[in-house]
Amino acid sequence: MRYSRQRELIKNILKGRCDHPTADMVYASAREIAPDISLGTVYRNLKFLADEGVILTLETEDKRLHYDGDTSKHGHFICNECGKIIDLFKPVETPAELKEAGLMVTEEKYVYYGYCKDCRAK
Repeated sequence: MRYSRQRELIKNILKGRCDHPTADMVYASAREIAPDISLGTVYRNLKFLADEGVILTLETEDKRLHYDGDTSKHGHFICNECGKIIDLFKPVETPAELKEAGLMVTEEKYVYYGYCKDCRAK
């Protein structure tokens, strides 16, 4: 991967956040540091970083793509009401049936959907 100032900026923004921002949110943060960066540059670099496994992507029920700079093995909970995304660090075992069926898992994502404590209280 060749070095790119913009790519490094975007990666650092994501590594410093835990709110799972959208591309528009990353763009807004990037413009505070590099006012000349374009939205297209942000989108291209987010795609590149995701394809390279440097960042994770999450698609919410409303089909919006969110980004996660934490690539450690973890899952997510997404609130159906407010859209809040919460990291879950308790490990989940890969189902034994996959191995028994001769399938090889190369990547996993686990996402739970429901209502966060704040939305449930409403």
